Amino acid sequence: MNRHFCGVVLTLLASGVSTGTFAYGALDADSPWLLGDWGGERQKLAEQGFDFTLKYVAEIGSNLGGGYDSSTTARLSDQIILGTTMDLNKLLGWPDATFRIGIGERHGKDITNDRVHQPDATGMTSTMEVFGGGNAWRLSQLWYEQKFFDRKLAVKLGRFGHGEDFNQFPCEFQNVTLCGSQEGNWNGVWNSFPISQWAIRARYYFTAQFYLQAGAYDKNPGNAEYSNGFKPFIAGSQGTSFPIEAVWFGRVNDLSSEYHLGYYYSDVDGRDMLKDANGNDAARSGQPYKKYSDNSGWWLSAQQQLTTVDGNNKRGLNLFTNMTFNDPDRSKIKNLISAGLIYRGPFASRPDDTVGAGVSRLKINDRYSRNAEILNADNGVDSVHDALYVPVQKREYSYEINYGYLATKWLMVRPSLQYVKYPGGVEQTRSALVGGVQFIADF
Repeated sequence: MNRHFCGVVLTLLASGVSTGTFAYGALDADSPWLLGDWGGERQKLAEQGFDFTLKYVAEIGSNLGGGYDSSTTARLSDQIILGTTMDLNKLLGWPDATFRIGIGERHGKDITNDRVHQPDATGMTSTMEVFGGGNAWRLSQLWYEQKFFDRKLAVKLGRFGHGEDFNQFPCEFQNVTLCGSQEGNWNGVWNSFPISQWAIRARYYFTAQFYLQAGAYDKNPGNAEYSNGFKPFIAGSQGTSFPIEAVWFGRVNDLSSEYHLGYYYSDVDGRDMLKDANGNDAARSGQPYKKYSDNSGWWLSAQQQLTTVDGNNKRGLNLFTNMTFNDPDRSKIKNLISAGLIYRGPFASRPDDTVGAGVSRLKINDRYSRNAEILNADNGVDSVHDALYVPVQKREYSYEINYGYLATKWLMVRPSLQYVKYPGGVEQTRSALVGGVQFIADF
């Protein structure tokens, strides 16, 4: 188990078990937290305005067959989230004001990079979504939010990631294409957890179920560097991304629903995927690729409950889809389309368990693929094993089935089986079968 995680657990256990009688005891299966209620101190702190986050996520992945390297092994990747949200009305008497500080750490390796994908075929999917952002501790959240006009308008300012507010999507799968905010994975402009940047977001509720939001986020590659994890101010800004989104959530025929439609514009410089400034193939002309001063894309996501069980809305079949589309000239990833089903409460005796099945297609920009074909043709190579060969990436399909077992109120265990066709987007790479298990624990 992660050495940092062990230290956190031992420290908190020491503080928790020495405080006397618990409203919830440590390791109590009915408690929402592994460490219980800290002898009642957690509830007292909540009443004073402190809401703590202590979460650990671990994922194990093993290549069971196929892929670029069929030598079977396993990898562990994990994540720690530590933070607190402060109600400034309770603490300082500031109405409708909130402050949040959060620290994130990721550690481990990804079986996708080690075995499933060809090493040079990068930038595609991951079968272990918690991997990414580097093995480092980071200041992931440092923001202040103030609400106005009877809480209809909420303005948030500080350091945070795009996916915290825009293109939000739950994570109930281990394949990254089926988990969380997708736009940030594929456009090269966004940063999401655990990486943060300076940003501002304004959200206005027109009704209790419908809001519009817009934001501005600094783009600085230095934010991703390991050594800058706790530096609030970093030189090297490349521009700003401006997302806007409409969100509706509520019920349709008494079935829960949530829909997102968004667009982003970025003034960060980029380049064409194929042509030079004269309209010729840059790989052949030897001239620099055509430069662009902006980029854009859009997304659409939906979650819709389809059935209930004996009138219990917490159980039943749910449908989801997530689609992202990027500029075809400026972006390596043209689009991602994913969809799936989640059945909540599959058994009367297991009302909090889930069964999930999802599928996705990640499409590479045709111009990017053509560029690689030109390079290979001019170099006279056609084998993926040749040192001069540039992988021709086109599309990748991912499939996953899983079962979410709520072992206790504070521990979810989710075994899964994934099938990846054209790993890394390379048609010559064998389809891969990946077994995995995800652990999510709240402390």
